[in-house]
Amino acid sequence: MRTGFADLHHAVLKTDLCSYCGACVPACPVDVLSYAKEQPVIDGSCASGCRVCFDVCPENRAGGTVLQDYMADHRPDEERQLVGRLTDPELLARTGSGGLTTGLALYLLESGRVDGVVMTGFGGDSAWEPRPLIATTRGEVIAASGPKYALSPTLSVLDRIAEEGHERVMLVGLPCHIESLRQLQAAQDRLEEGPRRAVRAITHAVGLWCGNNFRTEGTERFISAVGVDPARVTEVGYTRRDGRLEFSVSTPDGSTGTPFGQYLGYLLAGQTAPSCQGCRRWHAAYADVSVGGLDTPGLKWSGFMVQTREGHDLVSGAEAAGYITVQDMSPNERAWLARKNQGSRGFGTPKPLYSKGNQR
Repeated sequence: MRTGFADLHHAVLKTDLCSYCGACVPACPVDVLSYAKEQPVIDGSCASGCRVCFDVCPENRAGGTVLQDYMADHRPDEERQLVGRLTDPELLARTGSGGLTTGLALYLLESGRVDGVVMTGFGGDSAWEPRPLIATTRGEVIAASGPKYALSPTLSVLDRIAEEGHERVMLVGLPCHIESLRQLQAAQDRLEEGPRRAVRAITHAVGLWCGNNFRTEGTERFISAVGVDPARVTEVGYTRRDGRLEFSVSTPDGSTGTPFGQYLGYLLAGQTAPSCQGCRRWHAAYADVSVGGLDTPGLKWSGFMVQTREGHDLVSGAEAAGYITVQDMSPNERAWLARKNQGSRGFGTPKPLYSKGNQR
């Protein structure tokens, strides 16, 4: 009998479709998986007949039924397309769009509805590498806000959720993370005690619209291209200078900023991760709330969609508590969303035939 990892290797790793979501390693019931070069590797023998790692992978074609069943059980009376933003003017000034995800996270954390928020910050093995974390304070949520343009194993924090005793958690992730989470929730009775408790603790999932993503070395190459030695970099992040968003790089000698558009343009010009080429999951269809920037430079509003009953309650609560302000999308914004949702996302090329069933 072929094991789950053999299926994972054949259908996902061998075909360069791994999105490095982080789900398979903590889900492994015999703890023989780890990561190397943004992919899972095996060191040991799979349990006989075990398929958990493959079943929770977002590239598993059979997962579509699991995802649809989840949404059928959680869909709200009305799915809404809205725009929203932070009400705090100081925090709003720091955002690239409306900061809605930050507002939702702060509402849940500060009201005691969750005791942690799974997010992605900078500072993994290198200063520019995404680092999954569990924010437990207002400052940690704010520090981790903003986009990270590289693959991140966000779901690798499942072990930490259990070890640190978190009981109610909000997760912020990309569409692939959200799909893996829903499949983990469906498979939770097959997980070991720690990951099972962690999955059950995740009460809210906010998905981020994803136009593209990149290998971590793409940012390293950009840093070199702007004349900074990556070996001397101590911190990266986003700053605003004269009203303009910049990608900032710090070394012991000081910091330098590059226009955000230049940074993103460099990544789009050739640093796309193979797993992201042609992916059409852009709007995180299985999240409670999916959030993203609208295609309007300088617009301080986040576009978002309320997709589950839990999402409806989250947005209503955050609005009533004064963390966010919300209004309906304009006809132009709805038209932009409709165009984006037709055919391809506008990036990359279609995935090969073997993954056609994955283009959900």
